[in-house]
Parts: sequence; structure tokens; C-alpha cells
Amino acid sequence: MRQHLTFANLASGLALLLALSTSGAFATSQLAPKSVGERQLRPGAITPDKIRKNAITAPKIKAGAVLEGKLGAGAVSTTKLADAAITTPKLANDSVITEKLGPEAVTGEKVNEGTLGQVPSANQANSASFADSANPAAYAKVSAAGVLDAPNSKGIEAVKETEAGVYCVTVSFTPKGAQITPQYNGIGSTDAFARIGGAASCPSPQIEVQTWNGGVKVEAPFFLVAYR
Repeated sequence: MRQHLTFANLASGLALLLALSTSGAFATSQLAPKSVGERQLRPGAITPDKIRKNAITAPKIKAGAVLEGKLGAGAVSTTKLADAAITTPKLANDSVITEKLGPEAVTGEKVNEGTLGQVPSANQANSASFADSANPAAYAKVSAAGVLDAPNSKGIEAVKETEAGVYCVTVSFTPKGAQITPQYNGIGSTDAFARIGGAASCPSPQIEVQTWNGGVKVEAPFFLVAYR
């Protein structure tokens, strides 16, 4: 072996060894395109500081990949929500409470009226009928001869005596009813009756008034109130 070991052989051998070692190092530092796949990555190899800014875009995120537990507090703000993104099926039961409703957010057309109780001021409306009785739309004071006392009457267009004890009263509107009170005239007990429409001379919607005494129709003064 000493016979074949010369300076030239030794130099060429060292050169070959150096070439092989440097080419291997170069090959391992320069990877071929797409040669490193998912299986080549060890667990935990890709950390947050290894990810380039804006490297992960929306198309790179798999559907359902971002779970509720992965969202930071306050991560989803109002400006991040698309128009009409939150629909009715997306709202949990009782999730929208009173404090979350803006002023005038609930309008009349959104309210089921059957669920509402009586508002405090509505009790005043219940007493409106009493106010109508205290100041009716039409009333009259009529003499025994069928003459209307205008200063003490309202909403009455005409009064006509068609026969003794029978009076036809024309009101400024179509009445639904009337109330008659005989005026005391000092001749005993007098009864008074009223109806909407009556004889041919007093057709509806006129009010026919009859005054009686002792079972006989007699002329008698009366007061009348007409109802809408």
C-alpha cells in the first residue's frame, strides 16, 4: 500500500472527500419546490411567530375551522359583521333583553296587542261614556205644543207635533237611541215614550215621542237626549 500511496493520490483523495461533504451540505440547505409536505412537519413546528403577517387569508381558512372558543374577548365587533349576518335563527332564546333595545325600536306593527294590559291612561277612556252623558251630542227641551226651546237645546233640527201627545223630532245625526223625561206640569202623573221612527209622519231616523196621562195621549212638555 505504501508503494501506491503518493502525494498525488493523497491530494486527490482529500479533494474528493471535501467535494462530497460540501455538496451534501448544499443539497440539504436547498430543498426542491414542494418537497416538504404536511407529513414532514413535526408537531408544533409552525408557531405564531413563524407565520408571516397577513399570510392566512379568508380563502385559507376551512369552513368551521374558527370555533367560538378560539375567538378572543371583543374580537367580533359591530364593524366586523356583514349586513343581515345575524338572522332570527341565529339568536338564542331570551338573548335580546329590554336593555339591548334602542329607543323606539319596537313599533306598533311589531307588537301583539293581545299581550298588552291596559295602560294607566286608558282608564280615562273608560269614563268617556259618562262624559258623553254629561254633555250629549243632542238634547232638547220641548213645550206641550211642540215648540223647541232653542237656548236649552243642542243638535236638534226640528220638532213637530203630528197629533195630540205625539211629537216628531229631527236630530242632526242618525241616532241610535233616545231618552225622554216628562217635565212636571202640575196636572198629575205623566208618562213619556220614545222610539226611532214610528208613524208615517215620523219615519226613521227621526225620533217619535209620545206623552200619556191616565192611559190617554195628552200634550205635555218633555226633555229629550239623543245618542249616537
